[in-house]
Amino acid sequence: MARIPVKRTAINTIGKAFGEAANDPRKREAFRADPVGYLRSCGIAEESLAGLNVVLHEDDDSTLHFVLPSRVDAQRLEGEDQEYLNALGTAAVLGCCRPVI
Repeated sequence: MARIPVKRTAINTIGKAFGEAANDPRKREAFRADPVGYLRSCGIAEESLAGLNVVLHEDDDSTLHFVLPSRVDAQRLEGEDQEYLNALGTAAVLGCCRPVI
């Protein structure tokens, strides 16, 4: 359910790069200035980014962004596939820095 094609082996590298951008003002600015270049430096292949308009949104203490997918698997949604619903819910909330209760 990746939003762009990415090798599973790159996930930790991407996570580290995102975490560093969140905590390091210079890396955050690099991500702001050139989101595609920053993602490329995280290990995402050029062909995965080709033709995409990549927009960086940043949460702060009073602003939270949710990303609504362009579409989801209607059959799995209508069938109430619990694994799929869990994945959708996880994608919606676990990018946040608030506790899951």
